[in-house]
Amino acid sequence: MPPKKQYSYQEDMPYAREPLKTLYVCQRMFTTLVMVAWWALYYSVMPRSYRPRPSWSVKCCIAVNFTRRIYKVTELAGVTWGTRDPDQPCDNRKLKRTRFEWVDPLPEELRTGIIADPQVPFKRVGCFVWPKERPKIIPTCPGKEELHADEELMDGGEFEAAAGEVPVIGIFLHGGGYCHMSAHEGAPTSQIPERLMKDKVFTEIHAVEYRLLQHAPFPAAVQDAAAVYAHIVERHQRRGSKKAGSSRSEMTVHGEETTKKDSHEMMDYLAADSRDYQMQAKHKRENDEIHARVAEVVAHTHCKIVLIGDSAGGNLVLALARWIRDEGVLPPPDALLLLSPSCDPSHAFPETPSCYVPRPHADTDYLVDTPEPRALLQRTFLGHNPVETMHSPYVSPASSRVLRAFYGDAFAESVADLTIAQLDDHHRQFLRTMCSVPATPVPSTPIIGGGGYANGHARGSPKPAFVTGPPEAASDDQDRSPTSLAHPIIASPRGLSLFTEFPKTCVVLGDAERLEREVMRLVGAMERDGVDVHTIWVKDAPHDVLMMGWWDESVRDAVWAQIEEWVRRV
Repeated sequence: MPPKKQYSYQEDMPYAREPLKTLYVCQRMFTTLVMVAWWALYYSVMPRSYRPRPSWSVKCCIAVNFTRRIYKVTELAGVTWGTRDPDQPCDNRKLKRTRFEWVDPLPEELRTGIIADPQVPFKRVGCFVWPKERPKIIPTCPGKEELHADEELMDGGEFEAAAGEVPVIGIFLHGGGYCHMSAHEGAPTSQIPERLMKDKVFTEIHAVEYRLLQHAPFPAAVQDAAAVYAHIVERHQRRGSKKAGSSRSEMTVHGEETTKKDSHEMMDYLAADSRDYQMQAKHKRENDEIHARVAEVVAHTHCKIVLIGDSAGGNLVLALARWIRDEGVLPPPDALLLLSPSCDPSHAFPETPSCYVPRPHADTDYLVDTPEPRALLQRTFLGHNPVETMHSPYVSPASSRVLRAFYGDAFAESVADLTIAQLDDHHRQFLRTMCSVPATPVPSTPIIGGGGYANGHARGSPKPAFVTGPPEAASDDQDRSPTSLAHPIIASPRGLSLFTEFPKTCVVLGDAERLEREVMRLVGAMERDGVDVHTIWVKDAPHDVLMMGWWDESVRDAVWAQIEEWVRRV
């Protein structure tokens, strides 16, 4: 099938073409600079109660207002900044704090699930690796014939001492709405890995130069992140161990023995009919096989991996972690570090225009929230995929539609307006113990000629998912899958819930940012599924405050201290 023409979001923007683009950008910059003088005077003279937040300095007020006006340029003129061509190499001689490395495309045997899209090719991925010099504890790339000079100079004692340490590897996925920024050490988002390395929290951090929506649609970014993750797992495999993602038949012998003995244990005989029991037993066998296979790889992996993402990078972290869990071909990461993660892009796609609800904190955050331009960006991000893909758990895991599908109306409504200030121990316990009920709006589609449902749940059992594909595709219902893009459904494979088996997670969030509600829905769903979630509340902070060099440094230092303490506990 020939690839479809990618839709360009700039085609429908009023000032995306020259000379209007240059004229609009120049006038916007000029008027913004004039406004800076006015803001400085206004916030200096007026009482603090007139500021967006009384705790803000004049500098913070100006910075938020300035950034908000500049971000409007993206919506109306399609201007992007801080980007680079992901296919271009970078001269290591020009890098001061990092080294540039190429990572091979994801191996064939790992190309499963949502990343297997024939219209989006797998490509090699560039990485900016912190620090500049490779630590001795980090092995060379698999397949390299030549060793680095420092390895050759290490004697047996030094090598044995290094081998006794467990390196902590970070994979950093930068923010920027999938259309701005870069992994380059000079990008504003690189303040995040730079600080973590400066404080010696990680042994090494790989900043991934994944493909933005200008270069390739979804799932290209997930493909690139998965390639780097697989590369790190393989690099840190002990010699003589089996390669990650190798033949399942070779690695599931122990799992098969276990499941033969245990497949009839822990089943609810009284509450389930025969089809329910058969489906539960099937899910348990499949999960046990994956657990056994993954456990063998984990036992031979000599490192800890933490996925780090800010804003859209946090969205990508969640998608990568979901793919790792759903496919079971790679060991899971040890932890997720989410900094103001974007977790509901579907917000730009209300069912009807009248249903659109603006995000909160319009006066205290620099993020803009005009639905039409956001929808254009998200449509380009989806590319050839149907709009329904926007409601996939891989794209919008905290959307109300996804939460209703997994947990029912009552739970979705209970977290709809949850704020970080309300999330105390009592509320966490309430979320963890709240009973889920089946979703009411749209039932699952029966499989043609089968006894179950397209989402993998048996007939008569609770149906925590519904089909998002078009009704005319009923003949293809048997092909529907939670990990399919062509025939998507809102579900998880093998009877798993939305965040079951996700690693421990740290979420950093400001209570003045526009994403507060959707991030708290994410936290609520994770708590519901038993994920070990640690939240760091940054009072009066806007979106992605750790990237903002102009923010109060004492506030940022306090947040960094909490993050570093949490990472060290990992």
